[in-house]
Amino acid sequence: MNRKAWSKMHFSIADTEELLDAFGSTYISYRLCCNGTYHGSARYREFFDLHETLRKDYHTLPCFPPKKLFNLTAVELSGRRTALEKYMQNLGQSSELLNTAALQDFLQRIQLRSCDKLQPGTHNVFLLNGNCIEVKVDPKIPASELLEMVCHEIKLPSELTHYFALFLAKEENKRYTLFKRFFSFELPFVVCSLNSNGSSSLRIILRKGYWDSSFDAQMLESRVGTNLLFVETVDAINRGWILPSPEQKSHLENLQSKGSRKELVQVAQTVRGYGTLHFATCTIDYPSSSTTTKPYITAKDLICPLKSEGSQKQEAVFRVVRMRCWRLCVSETYKTARPPEALNQPRQSIMFEYLLGRDKLQWVTIHSEEAIWISSCLQSIVEELMLIKKGQKIDGKPFMTDEKKLSRSRSNSSTTSESLQVSVTITRNHINGNSAFEEIRDEDL
Repeated sequence: MNRKAWSKMHFSIADTEELLDAFGSTYISYRLCCNGTYHGSARYREFFDLHETLRKDYHTLPCFPPKKLFNLTAVELSGRRTALEKYMQNLGQSSELLNTAALQDFLQRIQLRSCDKLQPGTHNVFLLNGNCIEVKVDPKIPASELLEMVCHEIKLPSELTHYFALFLAKEENKRYTLFKRFFSFELPFVVCSLNSNGSSSLRIILRKGYWDSSFDAQMLESRVGTNLLFVETVDAINRGWILPSPEQKSHLENLQSKGSRKELVQVAQTVRGYGTLHFATCTIDYPSSSTTTKPYITAKDLICPLKSEGSQKQEAVFRVVRMRCWRLCVSETYKTARPPEALNQPRQSIMFEYLLGRDKLQWVTIHSEEAIWISSCLQSIVEELMLIKKGQKIDGKPFMTDEKKLSRSRSNSSTTSESLQVSVTITRNHINGNSAFEEIRDEDL
């Protein structure tokens, strides 16, 4: 289901570095991060060339920081970094611009040159149970092609390939913690290499790429599809994400011991917690400030279990269709030293405006180091809900750059929209807005 991996991307430029060019002259390069991982480094001139290329086809673009005649002071350099970061964030919030060949070529180019040590050979993609899928491939292959090769290797029917996706995960205690889903044009093995920091704990994971469990029916018609769902289901049971009753637990264990994989998945589908994705412990300001929670996501909800003094468990259930918009906030001190009182505080947060009642909107903030990952998951849920809402069939077509978008006229690009618009504001923390439900009106809430 890689139709459009996601239509939004979160960019940040945490810092700069001084490098030498081919002639021995120094220049400043800006370290670009995409959806929470280091992507590559580019100099100002490359960002400027990207902007000029986009200007040829788009009349309305974000404000780009101007050229300077003289060398920048430290203050001016910091200001340019902030301005370039804001520019890239605005590009990343436009699905139209994000899907252009110009931007994708720019992102692939800086990613490729940032890691020239990888060589063709046998490389590994993993399942959630630790099983390894070996593929002989050039590691500089984009995610869309790697996904097809991996699914072909395990003999998954081609019509089911794009119901799955590739994810980046950390291996901890023989379990994988997902924290990023790859865009089709990203280079997964390069991302792993750039972000490993000398550690080999990063893994590329093959996992289903949808949320609505009704799509499982098509997977269960295939032996390989059934095996993949079985692996994910057993992993969720072992993590305690699926919560069967004692009778259901006994039944599931019996089915697993008999090797009845399809029936086990079908029974698990009826159990509370099936199809959820969980995040680490963090804090939320609902119903009161600094409330501890360990959130998880379903196909339609963001759920935050709340600690209570009594024995009864409480949960704050936020329906995704009631979120008018959300924003990511990344602290300015993300890469710099922080005061002692802030060391235990998350440097990221996600704020969403929630419709509590017909006339009551309230901002809710979750302080979590996984804020970018939570935002990405919400975005993918939004896109899936919109697909279902429009009655469109999931045809498994891969995400491709639409070249026709490059010839979009200036008059079309300046057309106003009746949908909800979210302003992006910059305070002492960087805030990146996301008007996810730009196609859902009040009557849909």
